[in-house]
Amino acid sequence: MFYTKYRPQKFSEILRPNDAADALSKQVSANKTVHAYLFIGPRGTGKTTTARILAKALNCLNIDDNGDPCTSCDICNAVKDGTFLDLIEIDAASNRGIDDIRELKSKINLAPSYGKHKVYIIDEVHMLTKEAFNALLKTLEEPPRGVTFILCTTESNKVPDTIKSRCQIFHFKRASIKQIVEKLSYIAEMEHANISKKDLEKVAQASLGGFRDAETLLQQILEGELSIDSFSDLETYEGYLRFVDFLGTRDIKGALNMVDEAYEEGLDLYVWVGELLRYLRDLLFVNSGVNEVLSIVPKDLSEKIVEQSRNIEETWIVKVIDEFISIQPQIKDAFISQLPIELAIVKACHFTDSPGVGELGNKPVSHDSDRGSSDRKNVSEKKDGDRKLDKREDSDSKKNPAEDVQDEFLIDQEEDKLAITLEEVKKGWRVFLDEVKILNHSLIAIMKHSKPIRVEGATVVIEVCYAFHKERLDMPKSRRLINEAFENAYSLKLKMECEVNKERARKIQTGEVHILTDRNVVVPNDEDIQIDKDVLMNSFDGELPLM
Repeated sequence: MFYTKYRPQKFSEILRPNDAADALSKQVSANKTVHAYLFIGPRGTGKTTTARILAKALNCLNIDDNGDPCTSCDICNAVKDGTFLDLIEIDAASNRGIDDIRELKSKINLAPSYGKHKVYIIDEVHMLTKEAFNALLKTLEEPPRGVTFILCTTESNKVPDTIKSRCQIFHFKRASIKQIVEKLSYIAEMEHANISKKDLEKVAQASLGGFRDAETLLQQILEGELSIDSFSDLETYEGYLRFVDFLGTRDIKGALNMVDEAYEEGLDLYVWVGELLRYLRDLLFVNSGVNEVLSIVPKDLSEKIVEQSRNIEETWIVKVIDEFISIQPQIKDAFISQLPIELAIVKACHFTDSPGVGELGNKPVSHDSDRGSSDRKNVSEKKDGDRKLDKREDSDSKKNPAEDVQDEFLIDQEEDKLAITLEEVKKGWRVFLDEVKILNHSLIAIMKHSKPIRVEGATVVIEVCYAFHKERLDMPKSRRLINEAFENAYSLKLKMECEVNKERARKIQTGEVHILTDRNVVVPNDEDIQIDKDVLMNSFDGELPLM
């Protein structure tokens, strides 16, 4: 493989700028290395390669003045060939338990077999269990003399702070297009291949800043005769820019087709959504004036991204990010893996503050694209600056099935007061209940036995059966969740008020039935009755009533 054949063998061979390579080579030359390092960065950005170079430099017999290993002594050759006994590489993804760490600890006190330093490289360290991290903690803090730990991870948020505080941390950035093209040009020259710089830029762009991915793609082109024109842009900045355009213009069909293409191409949809979130994050930064995040993309593409960011509101980007973050964990467990993404697309395309039509050419005045295949809302501005959204019926067009997920509503917005009819609330009640279920499973039991009875401005009045239900729904946490469910289901900021069924309330007042609240719930004191404490706490929020 090209990525192993042309792997850098010393610090000076690592493409600059690279802060980690510069700092580590200086530490080696000054003999001031530390006992524990944590390398953080995306896949394919050189974490393991740098770790092996450091292991080589710590043991090389002929280190130079710049901290570079000689690459020709027996130790350097052994490290390169993977036969150096004092370099122990552990894949935490498959050796993640406490027993694996205990085995490591049992051997760590043994002196190096051949070199001066024993080096442990633990890759994907975030995969260790909590117990394994605890077992590693003491050893990491005070390792035996001559032992160095190098931990590598792509997800630093999953590494405990207690581990981080005991390591010297280096961050590995995604490579720029220029850096990757430079590396690919060198490989192409060594392989006597004739390939244009423009084609190398396409390869670099498809790799999303990862050297390993770029080198693998280049090998497929040179040796597997893979056509560069066959590259899909689904996993590139160009592809994500196009996808966000579809969301912004409410082109549900276009966005759904992109997900279908990604699935047919065999892409990992979990990773695909992760890269989409990375793009949206970069877009949020650019929208805020931080253009440095675009250093890894070509100039013409960065200009398109900047132009897109100018026509999108930050609040809309945040809502889309929230939506796709919430569905990403569902992808791996879903029977139809693309379904959570498709639902997120439909919801995102119905956000009321989405950008306008066409090329996102106008600052969002909430224009809806008319693709001739679905009913659309028409946006008109009032003279006093208020906006009014009117449903527009198009009898000549067919209704898009995707829009059945959310009904169209008449929205009258004046001075931050929203109105919706009771009939429309009832019409979307099933969607609302689904949203409540997603947000909180324990609330749905109460909400299924409630019903909307009237609307007062922006307040939906709900009738419940028991005072206990009202007490539960009136809690601040419950109100927040229900308000969020209202916004997700109706695309409106609505509030909730609760009323106990009048007939039920009359019977309670006359003593025909007893009121049930948190204050008079009695737990059976029968040894034969087994009570699940967790279920009990979830049912009553685990909170003491306020007196």
